[in-house]
Amino acid sequence: MQHALPDHLTGPLLEGRYELGPRIARGGTATVYRAVDTRLERTVAVKLMHPHLAEDPAAAERFVREARAAARLSHPHVVSVLDQGHAPDGVPYLVMEHVEGSTLRELLRRRGALTPREALEVMEAAVDGLAAAHRAGLVHRDVKPENVLIAAGGRVTVADFGLTRAVDQHTASGSVLGTVGYASPELVTGRRVDTRADVYSAGIVLFELLCGRRPFEGTPLAVARAHAEGGIPDLRSLEPGVPAALARLVARATARDPEHRPADAGDLLGQLRAVRAQLRPEELDRAPVHRPPRDGAPVQAQVPAGTRSKTSSTGAGGQDSRTDTLGPRTAPTRAIGRTGAATEVLRPSAAATEALHRSGSGLRAPARTPGRAHPGGSSDPWRPEVELRPARPLRTAAHLALAALAVAAAAFLGWLIGSGPGGTASVPEVRGTGPELARQYLAGAGLENVAVHETSDPLAPAGTVIGTDPGAAATVRPAEQVVLFVSTGP
Repeated sequence: MQHALPDHLTGPLLEGRYELGPRIARGGTATVYRAVDTRLERTVAVKLMHPHLAEDPAAAERFVREARAAARLSHPHVVSVLDQGHAPDGVPYLVMEHVEGSTLRELLRRRGALTPREALEVMEAAVDGLAAAHRAGLVHRDVKPENVLIAAGGRVTVADFGLTRAVDQHTASGSVLGTVGYASPELVTGRRVDTRADVYSAGIVLFELLCGRRPFEGTPLAVARAHAEGGIPDLRSLEPGVPAALARLVARATARDPEHRPADAGDLLGQLRAVRAQLRPEELDRAPVHRPPRDGAPVQAQVPAGTRSKTSSTGAGGQDSRTDTLGPRTAPTRAIGRTGAATEVLRPSAAATEALHRSGSGLRAPARTPGRAHPGGSSDPWRPEVELRPARPLRTAAHLALAALAVAAAAFLGWLIGSGPGGTASVPEVRGTGPELARQYLAGAGLENVAVHETSDPLAPAGTVIGTDPGAAATVRPAEQVVLFVSTGP
């Protein structure tokens, strides 16, 4: 789970039973706290709706209705909903199973990409949980690595059914719900969505697990347009080591036309298992060929399919020996290839080197012409005209080390001034959006340090961003904090 954060609500008892602990997550509709069920003496997670959203009776009623729908799901790969109630101020909350572990997003940050066997193990469990929701008539609508939890023992569960709707309740909408990087074309364009929207999002997650990156990155608008108007690039063009059968399954799951996708998560699960059964062990365990840098820039939405970063990074000794819940993983050592520049041949000088001959009694000087001046004005007959100095390997190594340090310093300075902390970014215009969409716009501009400040406004509806600090078009450092001012209504 995410790191615990301090919060002003830490400590109160909800309905005399649930003692709130530190905040562990905050989303667009609710905040999640680690809590203790004092009656049963167990750790739970409490999801408390944002107060400004709870003031809308329709939103509060929908929150409770969707909580009851999620509580009907009793499945080993779905985070269980244990209870539901209202805080003293009337804000609704859910009590959920607390999963001690990490998210799939954190695993991707550590590993970059997974082997086909590992990716299929994670996706089979997650899709199995989605299939249970689809059988109950529910669509998740926000399938992404952040909502896939991996417990310390390796159990995989799907969480956060906060955007869940019954299939028959889905109508065209002008707003895009969920994370745009995994949103289906029909969700982006406001058309009616069904279980095949979750299949599309699961296909994008599988794409990312296999090659370490999403098919599209960039600003939310660019990514949304890419999903709505373009096709997902061929997975094997980015990661040639992926088995062809698995790449074809990803292409089917992410088809632009919903009619060409598996009908629901149950159908996708059957196809995942069928592909896994036909792959050989060496295909399942093949390590990714092009592992993307963990902190590098992702592929932009406008970059043509097949373009990929050639940057690679390894730890000391060329291996990554960190251990995660899927077991230890060793990154392959990247060999340094030969340069294309031709080798320069050192040709002998036109002046022949005069050698010193060895006699039985020692070195004997070559014959010289009497009276001829010697180099440097010396008349010493034993001084050779060409002095042979011994090689100095330490001096050569020192020169090479200095050259390497100079190159590294230049590269670091370029990173610092460019994409590093020394670079700058322009604050995008996010007024009129919701907090989550605003965060996505800011993240697309390279601004990840975002805080939310709620304030009343006589004109802006509750939950609407009314401005930022610094303001739109301001130039800031990527590490600087940007504050979102969110209206709580009049």
